Amino acid sequence: MTRILAGRSKRHQLLISLTLMMLLVFGASLFGILTRPYGFLAALWPANALLLGLMLRVPRLQHPAGWLLALLAYMAPDLLTGGEPLLAFALGLTNLVFVAAGALLYRLFSPDPPALATPASVLQLLLVCIAAAFFSMLSGMTLVRWCAPEWFASGLWHMAGFWFTSELVNGIVILPMMLTRAERRVSTGKAVSQDRLGHALPALALMVSVLMAVILNGPGSIGIPVPALLWCALHYSTRATVFFTAATSLVLMSTISGDLQGLEQSEASLDVIISARLGIALVALGPLTVACINSARNELLQRFEYLANHDHLTAVLDRGGFFARGQHLLGSANSARAPVAVMVLDIDHFKSVNDRYGHAAGDEVLRRFAQTIDATLRKNDVFGRTGGEEFAVILEGINRDSALGLAERMLSEVARQETPVAENQTLRVTVSIGLAWHAQAPLNELDNLLAEADRALYRAKAGGRNRVELAELA
Repeated sequence: MTRILAGRSKRHQLLISLTLMMLLVFGASLFGILTRPYGFLAALWPANALLLGLMLRVPRLQHPAGWLLALLAYMAPDLLTGGEPLLAFALGLTNLVFVAAGALLYRLFSPDPPALATPASVLQLLLVCIAAAFFSMLSGMTLVRWCAPEWFASGLWHMAGFWFTSELVNGIVILPMMLTRAERRVSTGKAVSQDRLGHALPALALMVSVLMAVILNGPGSIGIPVPALLWCALHYSTRATVFFTAATSLVLMSTISGDLQGLEQSEASLDVIISARLGIALVALGPLTVACINSARNELLQRFEYLANHDHLTAVLDRGGFFARGQHLLGSANSARAPVAVMVLDIDHFKSVNDRYGHAAGDEVLRRFAQTIDATLRKNDVFGRTGGEEFAVILEGINRDSALGLAERMLSEVARQETPVAENQTLRVTVSIGLAWHAQAPLNELDNLLAEADRALYRAKAGGRNRVELAELA
């Protein structure tokens, strides 16, 4: 019964995915048809790159039904706007050639879903778009030429170049938006919110440069936004840079298409479009590469920072990281005149755990203990391992009763935790806690607070362990 329900659920999900895909491709194709400057090929055609991105992100869409529905979604807007059925079919197949070639090439590169995250992934994107555009062009030169020979009045080679650059630039501009994943970034706290103008300057510079490019509209105008795009790539995330690059490229392509609207299909006009599209595609690669390099560098720096400030066994802050983060929290509490609590925690009889069960069991006890304590804390509380089986916690903006209540809850949670130490054997440990609470956080006095909490810890140990002792500071 469970298998039947699971099978129905999968079919239901596939049906929903296919329906959404068909609607998106239909909408993108209709948009592309409405941008046709000459009444034949679209100036902007996002549908192919959109469909390729969807199939790469959701592999189950590469289903026979998915390809058939995509073909219908390509044909429907053409037929609704007065296109001939045979030509609509040929154009739909040609579009699918781009998508199929791109999906196959990405699968040859890696079986995993691709992501635009490294400089190598930008090169991979370029190679895939070049190859997919080439195969789509070959399909167009055969199928579409047979159905609509009048489209090739300006010459086979010019039309081939037009077709290739159209597919290439749309792929390079649209596909990155489908392949870019959200990044985990280190919060910079109050400094960013205070410098909103500085944070927005790259985007403002880009808007001004795009406006200048549209107004000047000369042969080299597509290069005007490049410095601002590179600034955005260095300042913002990869996802934001991809958006800015795509928006800039689409504006430039729309401007070029608008200038040529109503002109006859000629070698000269096609040369202008081919040259401009090729330039836009190459310009887009620069900020994408810089953004990926910057993202990879930031990720590496964050990883180094994590390794430098965290204990490798328990994954909480190490002594140096605890003091650095704790001193910052203490300064913030002092500025806000907020109360602060410092706890020192020591696992009871930990040496006997190592002696009796071995260091591997002791390591597991430390890991489980750290996880248990961390689960009781708030997001902004500072928790670290200060040495051996000793840990410390700093809490800002907490009253005395709440701090005592939290410490008592820590005692009970630790006492309930069972740690496997041998086959069919578990171990329970307890913890002693020394708590120092201050009604208003002192400035640069973390060492004193820890020393006072440590003296309270010794009283807890002397009083029988598995208990909390409080030291109030005036």
